[in-house]
Amino acid sequence: MALAHELIPLIYAVATVTAAALGVVVWGHREKTGAVPLVVAVVGAAIWAGSLFARSAVDHVSLSVFFLRFLYVGVGASVLGSFLFVLAYTGREHLLTRRTIALLSIEPALLAAFAFANPGDLFFESISRDPTVVGGIGFQWGPAFDVHLVYSYCLSLAGTILILEFLHNSRSLYRGQAAMLVGASASPLLTNVVYTLDVLGSIAIDTTPIGFIVAGALYSVAIVRYRLVDIAPIARDRVLDTVTDGVFVVDTENRLIDVNPAGRALLEEFDESPIGTDLDSLFADRPELRDEFRGLRDRPVETERELALRDGHFHVRTTPIEDGRDRHVGWLFVVRDITERKRREAELQRQNERLERFADLVSHDLRNPLNVADGYLDLARETEDEEYLDEIERSHERMEAIIDDVLALAREGADVTDPERVDLAVVAERAWVSVDTGDATLTIEESTTVLADRRRLLRLLENLFRNAIDHGRPADGSADPEDSSDPTEPSLTVSVGAVGTNPVRGFFVADDGRGLSDDRDRVFEEGYTTDPEGTGLGLSIVEEIATAHGWAIEAVESADGGARFEFTGVEIDDRDAAVPTAD
Repeated sequence: MALAHELIPLIYAVATVTAAALGVVVWGHREKTGAVPLVVAVVGAAIWAGSLFARSAVDHVSLSVFFLRFLYVGVGASVLGSFLFVLAYTGREHLLTRRTIALLSIEPALLAAFAFANPGDLFFESISRDPTVVGGIGFQWGPAFDVHLVYSYCLSLAGTILILEFLHNSRSLYRGQAAMLVGASASPLLTNVVYTLDVLGSIAIDTTPIGFIVAGALYSVAIVRYRLVDIAPIARDRVLDTVTDGVFVVDTENRLIDVNPAGRALLEEFDESPIGTDLDSLFADRPELRDEFRGLRDRPVETERELALRDGHFHVRTTPIEDGRDRHVGWLFVVRDITERKRREAELQRQNERLERFADLVSHDLRNPLNVADGYLDLARETEDEEYLDEIERSHERMEAIIDDVLALAREGADVTDPERVDLAVVAERAWVSVDTGDATLTIEESTTVLADRRRLLRLLENLFRNAIDHGRPADGSADPEDSSDPTEPSLTVSVGAVGTNPVRGFFVADDGRGLSDDRDRVFEEGYTTDPEGTGLGLSIVEEIATAHGWAIEAVESADGGARFEFTGVEIDDRDAAVPTAD
């Protein structure tokens, strides 16, 4: 037992030197997040252990009492510094404001004041000389110390909970690091319990500063060796959880061990709680996705590629993860949704192609009537025959029609970004009166409410009605198709209605005329027409408007043998609400 008492000062001395050395090491890394409060904690532990050593080394009651009181300066600093470090380490340094630090510093200041002043014997109920104990004095704690003890335990427990929560959220790849952090957070509590409950019995040694030194050493390793503060743990809440890219960490057994909220959203259709799931089994119902994952996983170097899946387009960057000993421990996948970018690229490509087509149309289709007009102009000058002026006028009218259609083609191709609720019947009737339909008849078989650009839908229907009138004379008419006044020619009927029922998938425009030509696959081709007076752009404009809405269009034979144009993929809105009429 005497040997144990002789070793106690040596233990305190070693603890003091160790804590001072740790303080110097951590101070050398003070630029790192959390290093400064850790220095405060370690220096506090050095003061604590140093005061205990001084008490055990001096043989003077007054000095021994002074060091007994002074050690509580170190106690307060250790508890405060440890908790501030945990806040910084777990990514909560936004809480480390001057106000917070000032509030947390009140208790250590009061602790030192009560230890030195001991008003009303609230901190020490008695201090007396006792040569049988290390330091030569004995004492009993008062109620103020009990308050401090409860406060310290609460603060230490809170720090431990924050560390455990942090470990749960980060799901570190390295079990050794996890064990180190848990040990660091728990060691001050455990060593203080040993001292407070007098577990060592007659060996009167305060083990608490040793616990703080152990914690400081482990935390120092976290900063200096593993650099955890520099990588994922602190950045997680502020960066990984807020970025729009999906971030996935997969171990060597293909298990998903970490994922940020954006990545979790991408996996919702597979599993709402995917952590710990084998990705091969997770993607069992999506073999194309599973094969892509395996292809990326099997490459030993950082890889980037774009994937076109049924959900859209994604850019994936794969980075192998290695530990401090260059051992492969997993992969980091960063997935970015580039569907919108691909859509814009496709739209830009489509616009470029449209510009090239416009150039061809302008250079080819406009040149013909222009050459005709020039020829008739020369004849008019030579013969002074005004009849040639009529031909020139017709050429100009044709050029004007081509120019109008080309401009329409350019304007109607832009994507519809702000559709409104439109009553199909209302717009169809408005379009019908805008076209010279002669004695043809419009029938609304079934109306529906669609989400569309009202002006462009009106133009689409006008072009379809005009196409029906110009190209769809009834198949059983025996009169000259060019003579619309022939009484033997039955009138044309054009129908508009919904496609599908419960749910409605779109709408159609059909007629009972001659029907489509044998080249029905070319009806939407720019410049294609069976009418020598036509521009061949009317149905191209219809297709552009449909594409701008995201609709699919198909030309088929109607039930009456005429032409039928079906539009599907149309967003239907049949809510019971008033729909504005077409202006």
